[in-house]
Amino acid sequence: MAENRMLNQVKSKWVDNGHVLLFTLLLFVFAAYTIFLSLNLKPGLIPDESYHFAISKHFATTWGIPNNVPEAQSAGKSLQQNSFLGYWIYGRVLTVFYSVSPIAADRQALVILRIVNAMFSWGTVIATYLISKEVIKNKWLQLLPVFMLTNTLMFVFLSAGVNYDNPAILFCSLSLLFFIKALLHKNFVTNSLAWWIFICIACLIKYTILPLTFFMSVLWIIFIFKESPEVSLTSLYNKKNIPLALLLLALIGANFCIYGINLIRYRSIIPACTDVYSEEICVVNTFAIRHQEMALPEKLTLKEAFRQGNPEPIRYVFDFWLRAMLDRIFGIMGHEIYFPISVSYFLMMLFWSIGLGMRYIQKPDFLFTSILTIIIAYALVLIRMNYNSELVYGFNTAVALQGRYIFPVITIAYALWGYIMENVTNKRVRFVSIFFLIALFLYGGPIRFIWYYNSVFADWFI
Repeated sequence: MAENRMLNQVKSKWVDNGHVLLFTLLLFVFAAYTIFLSLNLKPGLIPDESYHFAISKHFATTWGIPNNVPEAQSAGKSLQQNSFLGYWIYGRVLTVFYSVSPIAADRQALVILRIVNAMFSWGTVIATYLISKEVIKNKWLQLLPVFMLTNTLMFVFLSAGVNYDNPAILFCSLSLLFFIKALLHKNFVTNSLAWWIFICIACLIKYTILPLTFFMSVLWIIFIFKESPEVSLTSLYNKKNIPLALLLLALIGANFCIYGINLIRYRSIIPACTDVYSEEICVVNTFAIRHQEMALPEKLTLKEAFRQGNPEPIRYVFDFWLRAMLDRIFGIMGHEIYFPISVSYFLMMLFWSIGLGMRYIQKPDFLFTSILTIIIAYALVLIRMNYNSELVYGFNTAVALQGRYIFPVITIAYALWGYIMENVTNKRVRFVSIFFLIALFLYGGPIRFIWYYNSVFADWFI
């Protein structure tokens, strides 16, 4: 009798708290992978890690923004008129590290910054879970987006390197979390200020977040008009909101000092190399050399591209871009490349899930529509950028086509994926779909680093 009572207590606790324990396990396993990669990956394999590390060391020498150092000149970038916050944070970390260990080698400093980046990604995993809790009702299915993210190979790989992507992804995820809360009428003004604050921070880390800011702002304004008079900004002047409002104004001012001044002075969000440096420097910078070696003499027009047998934008998306992006999301695209053969199954699962959404979500609410709109709009920005590159480089190489560029919205994409699965009313279809989704992500996830440690990845580790 006592044994049955104890067994029932264990079952009850598992039902009540099992999902939290499982989330903790997923976070722990992800943390273990990222720490292992941070400690053991060779330098320079993760996209642009050498450049980011070099710039971070320069930021460690000053509390402000350093002058345009040789590494910035070789990339044709201005440190003063570009997003800098990620480097500034890394500079402060290195300042503390060097004060504790003044004779530390570069390898030790690199590992410290890698672990800091891993911690940013741990935060993204937590933010993904919080987003899922807002979007998905079933407490067990709330874990599905977390599982998918922690088993996305490029996300795991990127998390273990020094870059500005990891902090930008975290702050975008936090912004989207509070954006969703605001659309759910949860303390609208406070959560609205919060999402604005976090997206402004993200923009100070990486300028490519600006389109996301625009899309979220448009949907937020539409929501205000749609829900008026239930939703208003009258509580903006509450005592608890005034500090947030002042912080937001300061962050908007910081963004204006970069992007606003650039628009006024250079008529561009980011100044061109020739706006900052001499012609002699610009013709030998990294991007200029790439352009000289790989670009066509003249950029193709859309008509010329079509006449030469190249795909127009719609065919480009379905014939090439989708598959290439999935290669770079569920594979690895850095200074080493690994594209698993399982990517075709991810594409099939994506289309299957879209079909389920069309079948079982007949009347999407404003939140669902907003999340879907943000994902599609952000993807269209990337498609336009990638197709423009193809016109410049003659469709012979996928310049600037990176899976990590979609990561600012990957958290809500996975949350939406989980929401679709939750709304499949046919239990058998839902079970089979979720089973194969989990199996696919598990098979294509970071477990591959263990399976192929001595073969495919043998030269990747120190």
